Amino acid sequence: MSQFLVFNFGATVFLIGFLVRDVVLSRAVFAVGAAVFVYGFALGDGNFFALVWAVVFLLVNMAVIWASMRDRFTTPLSPEEQALAEEMSQFSDGDFRRLMQPCSWQTLDAPLQLTEQGKPSKTLYYIVSGGATVNKSDKEIDVGDNILIGEISFSQDVPATATVQAHEGSVLVSWPHKKLKRLLKRKSLKAAFDALLSNDLAEKLANDEARGASDD
Repeated sequence: MSQFLVFNFGATVFLIGFLVRDVVLSRAVFAVGAAVFVYGFALGDGNFFALVWAVVFLLVNMAVIWASMRDRFTTPLSPEEQALAEEMSQFSDGDFRRLMQPCSWQTLDAPLQLTEQGKPSKTLYYIVSGGATVNKSDKEIDVGDNILIGEISFSQDVPATATVQAHEGSVLVSWPHKKLKRLLKRKSLKAAFDALLSNDLAEKLANDEARGASDD
């Protein structure tokens, strides 16, 4: 096969790769395209630096494919983590696994104060099941599960805006601020986390409006 035909075939493979929506499969197609270009350069006296770059593209794609496959097929999630992943659908499989690495799970055998109004908070909480009592400026309300606690303190680096006490029997997931902020340096994870914060805020506002309407 002539070098001309090989290069055109390689370019076609790259074009197909751009049309593939699955990230891992797209990377695999790009790796095939890079391999075809390497073969094409080996057929003749092509530019040495072009050959080097083709090899680099091939190796980088293979490395990314390996990392993506590792994220997909590592240790299976526990049933509790799988249920939480469904609630946090903003995260990809790989990013959700990363989010789970620095967190702690706990089931409360007694009420636990999570935050104190006006005091710094070092931990972000998510109520998986159960609920909590929120006291803000002498106004007390009860909240349910699948909500964040301490998100304003975390995202804005300010003291807690309310005193929150989780109920006995509640299941919590918690992240130390420092570890979570390091984790959120990853752009895809930060974007998903911001979407989670937005959804959480929207639900809390909707619940506040519903309580206000019922009080009227």
